[in-house]
Amino acid sequence: MADVIQLSDGSVHTILDERDALELIDRRMGMEMRRWLENWLSEGDDDVAYIEDLEKEADGLRAHHKEVMQELRRQSETIAGLIREKEINRKALSSAAGAIGSITWRELR
Repeated sequence: MADVIQLSDGSVHTILDERDALELIDRRMGMEMRRWLENWLSEGDDDVAYIEDLEKEADGLRAHHKEVMQELRRQSETIAGLIREKEINRKALSSAAGAIGSITWRELR
């Protein structure tokens, strides 16, 4: 979409895209101002990439958290099942409790 702008000297210019605006700035204010504006506009690109990286990292952390919680849930269900048995299998109970201890130790480090 084109924008028509009028400068303070009364001249009218049509701006179709960023390049047209930068060329007008170059003609009216000079190359230094154009370079400054290009640098200033490109700083936002770094921010966008950084935010995307943070979002990917957060997604990975959420997936890992869910996986760990599911693993802990499985072990706790195993323990609950062993406790309900008429005769407690201490070796299996100890093994499930040890698995929970290993998981939590790994996650806390």
